Amino acid sequence: MVKMPPGLKAQGKQFWKKIQDVYGMDEAHDIERLKMACRCLDEIEEAELIIAAEGRYVPDRFEKTQEHSGCKAIRDNKTLFCRIIRELALDLTTTGDSRPPRQY
Repeated sequence: MVKMPPGLKAQGKQFWKKIQDVYGMDEAHDIERLKMACRCLDEIEEAELIIAAEGRYVPDRFEKTQEHSGCKAIRDNKTLFCRIIRELALDLTTTGDSRPPRQY
């Protein structure tokens, strides 16, 4: 099993451990993608904490209410996380009675 990269926070560490326990990834390109996925989870958690403290909607410099910039960071990181998971083929499951999984 590959050593956990430094700098991961709670969500990233938990995901790293879970994926390594189940799949035991050791290819360099898979490890780099897994690191990116873990960092996405950490950034999502950080942005969610900031939004929880400051509110989802904040006034801009003209005192007009707009969505917190952290919301965009959350959306972007969720999209990136899903793409990484798809590239690692971690979203493929076989149910037996359904259509076959997509091939990437």
